Amino acid sequence: MPARDAGSLIGMTIGLPKLDVEDSLHLLSAKGFTGVEIFWGQLGPGIVDVPLSEAHAAAAGRAAREAGMEVSTLNCIIGPLDAYSSGSARRHTVQVVAQALRFGAAMGALRILLWDGELDDPTRLPDAPAQLADSLHEAMAQCGLAHPPEIAVELHPNTFAFRHRLHEETAERLQAIGAGICLDFCHAGVALGSHFIEEFSPQFLNAVTHLHYADTDGQSEQLHFPPGLGILDLDTVIEPLAGRGLAMAWDLFGWPAPRSAVSAGMAAYRDAVRTLQGHGRKRSPS
Repeated sequence: MPARDAGSLIGMTIGLPKLDVEDSLHLLSAKGFTGVEIFWGQLGPGIVDVPLSEAHAAAAGRAAREAGMEVSTLNCIIGPLDAYSSGSARRHTVQVVAQALRFGAAMGALRILLWDGELDDPTRLPDAPAQLADSLHEAMAQCGLAHPPEIAVELHPNTFAFRHRLHEETAERLQAIGAGICLDFCHAGVALGSHFIEEFSPQFLNAVTHLHYADTDGQSEQLHFPPGLGILDLDTVIEPLAGRGLAMAWDLFGWPAPRSAVSAGMAAYRDAVRTLQGHGRKRSPS
């Protein structure tokens, strides 16, 4: 079943980290985006340390809709995720993810975005995919929602699944609990090389439920290049994912000139979204 935000042009507030949520939303809407991923770290005032509540999330969701955009995703990657080191760490992770699900629901987000967490202990790595999936499944049960948002886990070069080549097993475990993989083209390119899409099994690609559009230099794991300025052939990356009804947000996190990049690359991104939905590339008039 296609994602409800499939085909939308989805921008990210995290690409504009010096702006508050409202300014980010107005800028993204003016640039032509119809959907948005909102970063958790921009929900509060940012001047003083105040506890966040579901009311903060609900207000951000209303602001997005008033700006003419649907809320695609709540990005909850704000710190370590540890379902592995101890029972208390796992219980804390379950509580944090359950809260994130409630915040996502209050915002009207279709999904929340997490990561798999850093882990290098060779004695713990074999159990890590199962422990991650079990923790997320428990959070889904504890959040108190009859229909919580979906969970997408974004793998990074520094987190365990890509770093230790456990991404196939991790994807299988996540899919079994109804969660999925967020495939970020920049992170995958840094972790696995420019031809990363050829490294994935059909089973892994089937577990992908969300995409982040970006180019990369193959080295800078938190610098998401605009299309055409890195080493990726984005057409080749998108081709095996086309026609599956996936949503694809444009990630410019870390790029020093996101406004300029969006202005220059919006046509390419729009074309990529069309291709992803199986519509083919828009031909220039002859």
